[in-house]
Amino acid sequence: MKNQCFAGMGWLVAGFLVVPVAQADDAPGTLILDVRARHETVEQTGKLDATATTIRTRLGWQSATWRGFTFLVEGETVVALGSDDYNSGLNGRSAFATIKDDDITELNRLQLSWAASEQVSVTVGRQLLSFNGNRFIGSPAWRQDRNSHDAVRIDLRETAWSASYVYHDRVLRGPGDDFDWQSDSHLLNLGYRVNDAASLEGFAYLIDLTDPSAPQDRSNMTVGGRLTGALPLGEARLDYSAMLARQTDYGSSTADFSLDFASFEARVSGSGASLMIGYDVLEGDGVSTIATPLGSGHGFHGWADAFSGGGAQSTADGLEDLRFGGTYGAETGHGFVTAWEVGAVHRHFTAQRTGDGLGREWDAWVNFDLPRNVGLSVQFADFQGSGSPLSPADRTKQWVVLTYSR
Repeated sequence: MKNQCFAGMGWLVAGFLVVPVAQADDAPGTLILDVRARHETVEQTGKLDATATTIRTRLGWQSATWRGFTFLVEGETVVALGSDDYNSGLNGRSAFATIKDDDITELNRLQLSWAASEQVSVTVGRQLLSFNGNRFIGSPAWRQDRNSHDAVRIDLRETAWSASYVYHDRVLRGPGDDFDWQSDSHLLNLGYRVNDAASLEGFAYLIDLTDPSAPQDRSNMTVGGRLTGALPLGEARLDYSAMLARQTDYGSSTADFSLDFASFEARVSGSGASLMIGYDVLEGDGVSTIATPLGSGHGFHGWADAFSGGGAQSTADGLEDLRFGGTYGAETGHGFVTAWEVGAVHRHFTAQRTGDGLGREWDAWVNFDLPRNVGLSVQFADFQGSGSPLSPADRTKQWVVLTYSR
């Protein structure tokens, strides 16, 4: 179990809360239970085929609110079933393709929140963080061991305005303790909701990874803005997002860089269907590229994860990702399947600095909502490289996922 820094403080906080929470007149609290069983296969050029069947269980409890205070504790355990014919990063099976899920049991969240008023709240301890859609700061849950953060967070809200400041001490990357990074970071996010058609965000993330195991070019300062919103189109609607940022070296970084980031996406939806187009540009200078050590990697540039890893989402020569796709689904309201959705996305990748083609990818899925909070999903990703020396290895991944949550 992870018990560094904020964990010890969290247990101390828990001790102070036992008596007052038990004496609160409100309900005794809320049970948190989330179970996910997943069968994953990976075929990758240059590696042995990998197969993993794992079950992840999160069990926790959130107290009732007492004088503005709320306590939450959540444990997480992952069990691998059958053979270990895959490289988890910990099991030494490096000849196999990578599936970063291993047997672990850990403390995922341990936090104390205080709502000082309707406008001010503070959260201390091991917690989940998410800004800007998880791009630079997030708690990705794709792997069975979800990322969480040891941090102190202060939130301010006033009508259309919001502001958040986070002092960040540690990111728990998983699986297990071996991949965690200590940090000495300051995260600031400002938001303003203009109306239903437009919301603005500005952010400054000063990320200093002080852990010796962290890549020494991942510490950075990222400053930027994001615009999101929705517009009616008759019986349909248009959702859009645009984000621009500049990233420079900061803190413990041993590299010297100044790089630009841009992301644009538009989605038209109506009558159960949607069509999407998007374009991302991550600059690279041949040595360094846009780093996201506290954010999410999976899914931004394809489910095959050909470009994500180690706190980055690109090659050293940068990345351009042009994508388009669509979904269609419906709610049945009865029977064994209460809702379903099918979708696909195609991506074309290019090296931003050199213009070399890096490959193409298809991602596809079908999701089913079943009764009693059960979900079933079948997912597929196929990345085919361009043959360029800069291109990652070809890979095909498939998943069958069964979930339950309450």
